[in-house]
Amino acid sequence: MGSQSYTPRHGARHAAPSRPNPAAAAIRAAARRPVISGAVAVAMLGSVGATLAIGDPADAEGITAAALVAPQQSDAGGGQGGVAGSADTTDQDTARLAESRRSTNVSRSASREEARRQAEKQKKAKEAKAEKEARKKEAAREKREAAKPVSERDFTSAQIAGIQADPKPYAIELMRGYGWDDGQWGCLEQLWIGESDWDWNATNSSSGAYGIPQALPAEKMATHGSDWKTNPITQIDWGLNYIKLSYGSPCGALNFWNNQSPHWY
Repeated sequence: MGSQSYTPRHGARHAAPSRPNPAAAAIRAAARRPVISGAVAVAMLGSVGATLAIGDPADAEGITAAALVAPQQSDAGGGQGGVAGSADTTDQDTARLAESRRSTNVSRSASREEARRQAEKQKKAKEAKAEKEARKKEAAREKREAAKPVSERDFTSAQIAGIQADPKPYAIELMRGYGWDDGQWGCLEQLWIGESDWDWNATNSSSGAYGIPQALPAEKMATHGSDWKTNPITQIDWGLNYIKLSYGSPCGALNFWNNQSPHWY
């Protein structure tokens, strides 16, 4: 037989086995990882170059493919894209926190406003109740006072001001309390028109006589009340008592007054 058909009997047994390339194995393992950094990719490319330089054609194609794929995987997972994703997450968390704080502040403001409205409502209700009670007490007081004789009533400052403006209705009531009928009213009205024109503050500049009945001295009226300087009721009550004791009636006092020149009684 020719030499071309000869096969060594033990050739296969003694053939040198192919040894694994550590660099190629490392690159393949790295290629399976979902995230790879740029530095590792550069190292892998260096390893590829070294392998090609050594001349291992069996692994050159696979290694090259793995090395070229690795940078794309790195960009998708852990490179700049990873940083951007982290920044987006941080922005979203910040926005959610800001919204949560805003909602909390709005809720607190609403609660404070509701509390303020409730407090104002309670205050107004309390004031209305107090005012109602005050009116009720005042009405009861006026009812009690109305049952008393005019000269014994406890008038308020506002009521005194009204009496000062128009004392005649109270004078009629006081006159009746002394036992005189309304026929005496005309005489009383005319008498005190001549003396003071029914002015509670009238003062005689020459004699010092004072008030509606022109008491002289003025301090005499203190026997009917310490408020004689300002209260027409006290002045009228004193004057009617003086007329009764001195002249018996308003008409008797007016008759005497008309007969005096200058007039006095």
